[in-house]
Amino acid sequence: MGNARRVLPSVFICSTRSDGRAADTGQSGDRRDEVPTPGYRSDLGFRPATMPVAFFGRGHYMSRSVMIPSRVSRGWDPSRPGRRPAGTFGHRRGRWVGGALAFVTALTVAACSPGGGSSKPAGVAVPDPAASVTVFPGDDTRGVTLTDHVVVHANAPLADVSVAREASASEKTEPGVLLGTFSADRRTWTSAGGLYSDSRYQVTATTSPAAGIVGTKSVRTSFVTGVPEKAFKVSWDPVAGQTVGVGAPISLTFSAPAPDRAAVQRMLSVRTDPPVLGAWNWISNRLVVWRPQQYWTPGTKVHVEANLAGYDAGGGRLGVKDRAMDFVVGSAQISKVDAATHIMQVFRNGQLLRTMPVSLGKPTTPSMDGPHNVLGKSPEVIMDSATVGIPKGNPDYYYEKVQWAVNYTSGGQYVHSAPWSVASQGRTNVSHGCVNASPADAQWFYGISRLGDIVDIVNSGRPPDTSQLGNFWSVPWSVWKAGSALPVSDQPETAAPTTPPAASTAVPSAPGGPGASAAGGPGASAAGGA
Repeated sequence: MGNARRVLPSVFICSTRSDGRAADTGQSGDRRDEVPTPGYRSDLGFRPATMPVAFFGRGHYMSRSVMIPSRVSRGWDPSRPGRRPAGTFGHRRGRWVGGALAFVTALTVAACSPGGGSSKPAGVAVPDPAASVTVFPGDDTRGVTLTDHVVVHANAPLADVSVAREASASEKTEPGVLLGTFSADRRTWTSAGGLYSDSRYQVTATTSPAAGIVGTKSVRTSFVTGVPEKAFKVSWDPVAGQTVGVGAPISLTFSAPAPDRAAVQRMLSVRTDPPVLGAWNWISNRLVVWRPQQYWTPGTKVHVEANLAGYDAGGGRLGVKDRAMDFVVGSAQISKVDAATHIMQVFRNGQLLRTMPVSLGKPTTPSMDGPHNVLGKSPEVIMDSATVGIPKGNPDYYYEKVQWAVNYTSGGQYVHSAPWSVASQGRTNVSHGCVNASPADAQWFYGISRLGDIVDIVNSGRPPDTSQLGNFWSVPWSVWKAGSALPVSDQPETAAPTTPPAASTAVPSAPGGPGASAAGGPGASAAGGA
């Protein structure tokens, strides 16, 4: 033993079969469960010693040989009973061998443990993905709900997204665009507005070059929206392209009650040039009115929007489109009427145009004080007191066809021609509440009047009824803005409106409402008439 060379143990690492047992190493016969038997001495001074192979885990066995130095195994035959000679297993010198076997065991466990590393060959690169874009709603989808949003998503930053809307004959809309916003990483774009009814949309999107993404991608898709069973629409006054007087409020009437005033008001906007301070006031769930704090300045350009597309008003009723219109404020025409002196003076931009003798409401049916704004005009109006609770047979009953009628309250009060009261005009008040003028003066006044002009009556003894249209200028500003469903800023909106269309001096026919006659023209209220 003293001459034996020290050789480190040789280890033959096993492989593992798919059934969990060590794979055959190529020796003939079943040699996988033991080390080779002794019986020869190697040229290196080793000879194998027989020993059961250790079980190193589920389904893993060491195979081949564990070579043990001959100086350790010499003289020991496991088949011979009795004490093992010094230097064999179990002796103090065998501790080195035990350590060597522990080392072998550790190597064998590491080498034979299944799933310990990647199944992919080392050095094989995963290819980068190609650029891709998805669009919702999908291409050629029909009947898309108006409450849906258009969403474009890509695996690379989006360079550009555009959504174009084609004109719709059924909704009487022109072509337009749908705006939206990008996410922080620009990989998602989401529409910000609602969808129009019965309209085709074209979506175009393109990605930017990006690290780790192969190429760029451009897509073009389209979809068509459906038509709701019930529509939530709005009409307004003034109308697009109109030139109005300095007292014209902006009145919006909805086709059904607004279920949430604040939500609807957020979809409305008024922008002016120059900026003007104003506020919305809800008269009812179907009527909301915007009024400036003071009379308009002549020449002001006004842009109004009602962006109701996609709004769910409940009960299956949806906003079918956005609307926008522009109008301009014309000259400041203000007529001052004094019931005590029976005189009416007409001013334009501060200059007196004409002084007219008039007759106002008699003591039992007085005219109404306060500044009024012109609501409309008609060359002829039927005034039937039966429509306002004064039937035939009543001493105060009247039925008259009047000409050159300029309406200034929804209660049925007008400035109109009254040839039957010319003798009283300028002297006494004999009407049922209207302002009577001579045929010549009434025709002249009719010709120069327009929506929003001011008719300011004083000394009649009857306060204004602010529940009636035409009397909103009698409402104090603090009270007016309290009727808003949202907080009112003390600063006007600064965004300028779009360029207004060519001015129009047309004034609509006087509206119906309280006091409308059965013949279709506005009739006088109990306080109005010839």
